[in-house]
Amino acid sequence: MATFPCLFSPGRIGSLAVPNRIVFAATSSELADKDGFVGDDVVEYYAERARGGTGLIVVEATYVEQEGKRLHHNAMLHEDRFIPGMRKIVQAVHAQGARIALQLNHGGRESTVAVCGSIPLAPSPLASPFTGVGGEVVPKELTVGEIERIVGRFADAAVRAAEAGYDAVELHGAHGYLIGEFLSPEANKREDAYGGDTKRRARFCIELVQAIKARLGADYPVIVRMNGRDHVPGGLELDEAIEIATLLEAAGADSISVSGGVHASRPYMVVPGMSVERGCYIAYSEAMRQRLDVPVMTVGRINTPELAEEILARGQADYICLSRALIADPYFPAKARTGRVETIAPCIACNECIATVHRHKGLACTVNPMVSRELELKPLVAAKPIPRRIAVVGSGAAGMSAAVTAARRGHEVHLFEKEARVGGQLLLAYQPPHREEIENALRYFRAEVARLGVSVRLNAPFSLDDARTLDPQAIIVATGAAPLRPDVPGADLPHVLTGWRVLAGLEETGQICVVVGGGLVGMEVADHLAEQGKTVVLIARSELLKKAVHADRVYFLDRIAALNIEVLTHTRLLAVGEGWVEIAPENRIRRTLQGVDSVVFCTGYAPRKAETDALEGLGVPVHYAGDVLGSRKFFQAIEEGTMAALNIL
Repeated sequence: MATFPCLFSPGRIGSLAVPNRIVFAATSSELADKDGFVGDDVVEYYAERARGGTGLIVVEATYVEQEGKRLHHNAMLHEDRFIPGMRKIVQAVHAQGARIALQLNHGGRESTVAVCGSIPLAPSPLASPFTGVGGEVVPKELTVGEIERIVGRFADAAVRAAEAGYDAVELHGAHGYLIGEFLSPEANKREDAYGGDTKRRARFCIELVQAIKARLGADYPVIVRMNGRDHVPGGLELDEAIEIATLLEAAGADSISVSGGVHASRPYMVVPGMSVERGCYIAYSEAMRQRLDVPVMTVGRINTPELAEEILARGQADYICLSRALIADPYFPAKARTGRVETIAPCIACNECIATVHRHKGLACTVNPMVSRELELKPLVAAKPIPRRIAVVGSGAAGMSAAVTAARRGHEVHLFEKEARVGGQLLLAYQPPHREEIENALRYFRAEVARLGVSVRLNAPFSLDDARTLDPQAIIVATGAAPLRPDVPGADLPHVLTGWRVLAGLEETGQICVVVGGGLVGMEVADHLAEQGKTVVLIARSELLKKAVHADRVYFLDRIAALNIEVLTHTRLLAVGEGWVEIAPENRIRRTLQGVDSVVFCTGYAPRKAETDALEGLGVPVHYAGDVLGSRKFFQAIEEGTMAALNIL
């Protein structure tokens, strides 16, 4: 049985006793209503993480004034009427034995006019370099009087948090929001008492700590979250961040929680994607811990209990902040404590969670379809279905998630796969450079299929005869999709290949390649080939990566530049010949590319539902999930497979 003595040792943050060293880092869920009230779905979301064994839960960024609100569904605490909802979260978390803090925030120049209702506020009138806030809106420079007002509003919100029962508050000084803007030499160009040197740039945050302590007493715990580095030119660097942390400690801060990056950082360091190394901020927390007497928290792609334990054992931090890892599996702590590490659903840093938040659609997770829907799905999950015999056809992401969910619910599950290995598209997804993390999702589902006793039949396409022999009481069809080839002259020539076969190593390209398709698969194939030293031209009908999450878009656009991949967007493929392709760039004359050795189509997939339509004549319920219904992302396929199994009662 795995043991993690450091991870599960008790600790203290000022006057607050914490049962273990695992902290759920504040993460926007977008579950509040448009006025900023939290409802029962938010309560259940946090209660589930507390049930899973987290020691300290830091509730997501909650805003201290309307002028600083960032997203449509951010939680608010700028008036007393928001206290009752916040109290419900506290009561639910305390009932499970966890401690709870509330993160207080002001968006500063990262706020948007459409949400906050006014021109964003900032230390200096410098537009955010992050285009996600709606273009270069020049913020209003705060006057000293306005700064004093905001300090008061942070203190007022902290008092409301304490009245709601929160054990502590956290000031969000990381990631380029208002507090972080004051700290950053890139964002703060003031020459008054709030800017000009390190101590003056730290003054705003120092005053926040002091104001809260003055209102709530010296013993009320205040955590400050801040960057170790901003990862932008001219931004905060580690040496100065350490000096600021010492000033905050002297002002009364009870803990420093160290993160990194702003929204304009590259790679996307606020929520680092799978191309960034695990534990990417450990060096920052380690350096701060050597200078500070208060406990230091670290964060950043820590997704296994082994890594968390190692960080603590080496003295690189006092607490481990997990965000996406606890979104992926809220029972990560309990499973680690009881030696069930192999059953932890892994965060693969795909960032679909953040993408859905920024689309104002709540929070989603590739490996955990339940997240942010805990309250909605609770009755369905709790229901005790009659055990049935179920056939699952296809073992990709949708099929395995369906099989695992059905088996967990007590059904007898038979998984049919026409190939020699389970995995479907997951077998290909981790092949391109820096996508290796996806293999952990494949390992997890394979292990769960085996652990739960699912009967797996390989090299076994599911036929009507199979159905009659097995006599299932329900069938889940997850047979995936077939690659589409554009209907152009020459599409069937021998040197015309498909992206998935190239990634799988089933087809080898020549030296000079034209990749057709600007979606994620096209980018992965282009990256894969260019890293092998091949010359790549990428053709796309529209802009690149229309459906990709921001982290992937940033990563691949940087890779294109680094690998010298020629990109032709808004371009149609007209014909393919021996050694050439003809293309039509939008509003320009046709062009022929010569010397082409291989053409690789990454142009989408066609559903294969027709292959299994005959199953509907068997007189048993047939459910469909994943690409068989049309092109899906992995998180959509896994959600559909899970829901198909949950709906078999």
